Amino acid sequence: MYKRILLALDLIEHDDNAVIQRARELKEYYDAELHIIHVVEQFYNYGPPPYPFNVTELQEELIEGALEKVRPLAESLGVDEKQIHYPVGKAKEQVIEVSREIEADLIILGNHSRRGIGSLFLGSTADGVLRGASCDVLAVRVQLD
Repeated sequence: MYKRILLALDLIEHDDNAVIQRARELKEYYDAELHIIHVVEQFYNYGPPPYPFNVTELQEELIEGALEKVRPLAESLGVDEKQIHYPVGKAKEQVIEVSREIEADLIILGNHSRRGIGSLFLGSTADGVLRGASCDVLAVRVQLD
């Protein structure tokens, strides 16, 4: 049923474990091609030039830091380097865009548990992806300590 799966990670280690496990299971069950995405949030500096630091260099450091965490995971999941996506921008927009580019059949992402009235709603990223995706979306419940 699923030929191409996009695994969206936020790289908060205790949060991603259940999401990664579900992606591994579905990849194997469907013999699907797995892609991984981690969206690096855009860094903004609202101060006047000259900036006290190079914004471009900082953004590159954030990307490289994310890749250092994603590469070993990708290798353990049998995901080729070409199937790792690390765009810069807003998470929900980039996940939707990449899912369309790769023609994903399924997006897997984490949904942080909330208590009280917040438990009635998905997180803003999960909700945005669910509303904007042109494929199935699996939100895996992630328990926060």
